[in-house]
Amino acid sequence: MIAGLRRRLANLAFDRGGLIALATLLLYVWLAPSHIVDGDNAEFATLGATGGVAHPSGYPLYILWLRATSWLPGASPAHTTAIATAILGGVQVLVLHAACRAWGARATAASIAVAIFAAGPVVLRIQTEAEVFALNGLIAATVLWLAAAEGPLRGARRAAVLGLVAGLGLSNHLTCALLAPVGVLGVIRGVREAALPRPATVCLAIGGFVLGMTPYLSLFIAPDTLISWNKIDTLHGLLRHFMRSDYGGSLQFSPHGTEVPAVESLGAMIATFGRAWLWLPLVGGLATLAYHCARARGNEPRMGWAMLALTIVVSGPLLASRFNVEPEGVGLYVCQRFHILPTLLLVVPVAVGFDHAGTWLQQRSAGSAIRSRVLGGVLAVVAFFAFAGLSLPHLLAVHSPAVERGLENALQSLPPDAVVIGTSDVFHFGMGYLQGARGERPDVAIISTPQLPSKVYRERIAQRTGITIVTNSEGARGVDLAAQVLASGRPLFIDQFGASIAAEFPTYPYGLVFRVVPPGQQSPSIEEVFALNKRLFEAYELDYPIPGSDAEFATELHLQYARTWRMIAKGLAAAGRAEDAVTAMAFADALAPHD
Repeated sequence: MIAGLRRRLANLAFDRGGLIALATLLLYVWLAPSHIVDGDNAEFATLGATGGVAHPSGYPLYILWLRATSWLPGASPAHTTAIATAILGGVQVLVLHAACRAWGARATAASIAVAIFAAGPVVLRIQTEAEVFALNGLIAATVLWLAAAEGPLRGARRAAVLGLVAGLGLSNHLTCALLAPVGVLGVIRGVREAALPRPATVCLAIGGFVLGMTPYLSLFIAPDTLISWNKIDTLHGLLRHFMRSDYGGSLQFSPHGTEVPAVESLGAMIATFGRAWLWLPLVGGLATLAYHCARARGNEPRMGWAMLALTIVVSGPLLASRFNVEPEGVGLYVCQRFHILPTLLLVVPVAVGFDHAGTWLQQRSAGSAIRSRVLGGVLAVVAFFAFAGLSLPHLLAVHSPAVERGLENALQSLPPDAVVIGTSDVFHFGMGYLQGARGERPDVAIISTPQLPSKVYRERIAQRTGITIVTNSEGARGVDLAAQVLASGRPLFIDQFGASIAAEFPTYPYGLVFRVVPPGQQSPSIEEVFALNKRLFEAYELDYPIPGSDAEFATELHLQYARTWRMIAKGLAAAGRAEDAVTAMAFADALAPHD
């Protein structure tokens, strides 16, 4: 009995990828941050704690997962949702290993391939914080596994489960539709294998798909929480949300994007691939893919490999060529999240390529060590931690507590009943996390200008603040809203993007925001502004290393710190306060990002 248990455990650990999956899970959980690190991360961390409707297309499957795992013992809502996401990452590795085996790779080759993938810098980041792309990867791995010629299911069960997984995939993220070439091939295989009549099998696949889409029904009963994007109460509203109409349609990545040359976006994608796969395995994987598309070998026919190649092209170069976000700074991270899907799909040809290389070595090796599955499993774990170590400096930099600390500093420094008009996702969702998930400063009203066109959002603001936002043919203008707030007597602040309001009303720096001076009141002198900001910054929590120039959102926040003090220094110099100007510049230099 004990011997049988040992064999089963050894089979799970080494043949089925259990060891590398466990190592991945442990590292991911250990790296899960206890604070928010960007806008989407703050939104998901908040909705995981409070419920609500996420930004289009809603991602209901992921939100349901976060709600179902909200009992996990995290140090904060951000930490709890990060752990829940890390669990998805660990399961993803296990399923991806099974997919590689189904496509023809042996255990050691599959373990090493998934180890390299799981330790890549972008993957390591995405799967250790609350982010929808982790579940997206698990869905993709499951489709690869089920659709393979040697997948775990046959006939009608294969078709029905693939339909179910496809529906669940679209309930999580719309890019799952790009898996269609491989997924449809798997359904066709199921239809051909089934003992049932073909129309009946097709109906089972369609029924599975419809069932997989049912998480969208949860949007009808989602609570209207602080940062809930919208209230879904009609089928038309659900369809608009699913199609990302607020963003200009399902093919728009950013509602405020710009024209980006395709070659620039493709160059960023290739760089992501190369860094994720350390270049040489990438070349080997692409060569393996081309070889199997041209020549039948193993249990997977040429058509399967051709559909895999097509899926990689559609989800990789074709999708990247449509990006309307500059792949620089924070924009690069926005793009890299979409690079993960084709990077994951490349795991299969990379693993099979490793298998071919292992066969070549075995034929030229007289020893048996190279054939040891135990040695292969241990080698994969060692490789995983080694490659993760290469990604760790950047991960720790972007997982800096700077974003949460900065937003908390700004929120706690505001006077009672203040109103803040902001623009960026980081500001809106980050403040929403502090207020909605952590209960900080509920007296402060945060108003997001990009959401003012939403009637539901305006009604929510009116209920919270008593301010009825007036709209006209131009929509809801920030300037008109600012005038209403000032007329109510409440202190008004804007973020760094409130240029239209600053053009109409006097403003002055107030930590990370700007205070708007009501009509008829005199603006404080530059000396008073200097003294005020000294008091504010002395009370700020800055108990972390100052980020460098490539820490994305943390870098942007510290650039804002420095910008505030440079503005003050410039005003002091113009007023002849040279000594104070030097002090202000010292603040700017100390807080600015530096490597």
